[in-house]
Amino acid sequence: MRRSALVAATAVATDVTAIGAGFVWLDHAHLEGGAALAPPSGWPALFTHGFAGTGYYRPLMSLSLSLDALVGGPLAFHVTSIAWHAAAALMTMVVGGALGLSRRTAMIAGVLFAVHPISALVANAIAFRSEAMAAVALLALIWAHLRGRPWLAALALAAGVLTKENAAVLGPLFLVALDRMRSPVAEGGRDEARSQRRRLFLAEGVAFAGALALRFAYAPAWRASHEALGFGDAVGTRLAGVAKSAAAVTMPVDRSVCDAFAVTHWWQPGSIAGLVVVVAIGWLAWRQRGPAILFALAILPALQLVPVARWWSPHYLYVPLAFLAMLAASFAERLGARANAGVVGLAGVLGAITLYDGRRFANDAALWTPEVAHQPACLEGQFYLGEVERKAGRWEPAAKRYEAALSAPPRVLAYVDRSAALQNLGTVRIEQGRFGEARRLFRSALEGTSDSRRRRELTHNLAGAALREGDAAEASALLEEETARADALPESLQLRAIARRELGRKEEAQRLLARVPPAAR
Repeated sequence: MRRSALVAATAVATDVTAIGAGFVWLDHAHLEGGAALAPPSGWPALFTHGFAGTGYYRPLMSLSLSLDALVGGPLAFHVTSIAWHAAAALMTMVVGGALGLSRRTAMIAGVLFAVHPISALVANAIAFRSEAMAAVALLALIWAHLRGRPWLAALALAAGVLTKENAAVLGPLFLVALDRMRSPVAEGGRDEARSQRRRLFLAEGVAFAGALALRFAYAPAWRASHEALGFGDAVGTRLAGVAKSAAAVTMPVDRSVCDAFAVTHWWQPGSIAGLVVVVAIGWLAWRQRGPAILFALAILPALQLVPVARWWSPHYLYVPLAFLAMLAASFAERLGARANAGVVGLAGVLGAITLYDGRRFANDAALWTPEVAHQPACLEGQFYLGEVERKAGRWEPAAKRYEAALSAPPRVLAYVDRSAALQNLGTVRIEQGRFGEARRLFRSALEGTSDSRRRRELTHNLAGAALREGDAAEASALLEEETARADALPESLQLRAIARRELGRKEEAQRLLARVPPAAR
């Protein structure tokens, strides 16, 4: 019990700066904009559509955030995120023990995981909580499988699959690896072992099939796609990503969260270094089995085998870090007391770094200003600094940031929501009186947007720009389909009413205004 309390307290202490932080990065759309939230009456519906207007399906993540929203304010969200990180650290310790580590070594593994700077993004940025939730589910799955608890294993697997996509890949891989690693059973207990194995796999299979069925039925179309790279560049850039991940874990000097990544030829130093790391991981998994095999498998989602929006991110290393912490603690134990003392000292240093780093998640300016100064190709950073300027009414600096976010440099892979950048730049141009340019920007944003809600908002913005430019007929035509809906946007009803009035259709304008809810007038 004392060991558990120590691990949990360490996780909380090193991320305590998040308690006073606000919303940052994706939190604005997911939480302030309500894209990931639902009232209690809408919680069942969270399982019937994608997550926060994205191409992902994460109903349990939405449910977790919606529960926090009942309390309201950033504090509740941050407390819950830190609690999930502490739970992941505790599960690292528990699974370490189940995999054969001594109690002390398992505790050290949990502490190393809790304090490592790689975990700061997940613990501090609310929108990345799903990684901690998935890690808890996957670790619980391993523990339940090793302990022969079929229904607990089934619940953990289903929870992971309904929380984040990586659990749908890693869960089955972990189960296969655990089955291959099982110890030989004495003749007298072989029948019972086989029976237990059948019960485990039956329960886990049913849970996995059920969760996958929900995904197939309700998940939106996958929106990410592989970059158009030649074979040599595709391999080299992935290997370079492995090298960067290894450096981020073993030498956390550059703790950037920016995803901007240079395309790397297969023969360049970064690629060669990544190949050395891959070979070393494979050798370690072959020789040591246990956590080493699970670590090797946990790395797979970071290799862009399935396309994701960001080429590289520290949160891709969150689950692998749990098994790497077990390996590090086990290695130190074999070296003796001095090595153990060294690991404790290392944990103190890492915890201090994580505590210091937590301050940058206070707001977007604190997070992205140093990121962009270090890497101007950080497109997301440019976008969110543009948001800071726009909300402050500084139109020209905001426009320059959005333009930078839309200007991807050659041979650099960097993600940004282009539709949102175009839309917000268009909004700035309206404030600057540049209505024709705003209309062009909104049209470009519409061309790249498939989400129905976003398309409705963009159409409204386009109509507003047309009206401001004196084209009432165009504004009215653009909003005709929207105002025919029973759930028409109140602002679109008002805008089309203005356009119809300017066109001399006052009675139609009055009918449109009568449909506007009193609270929106």
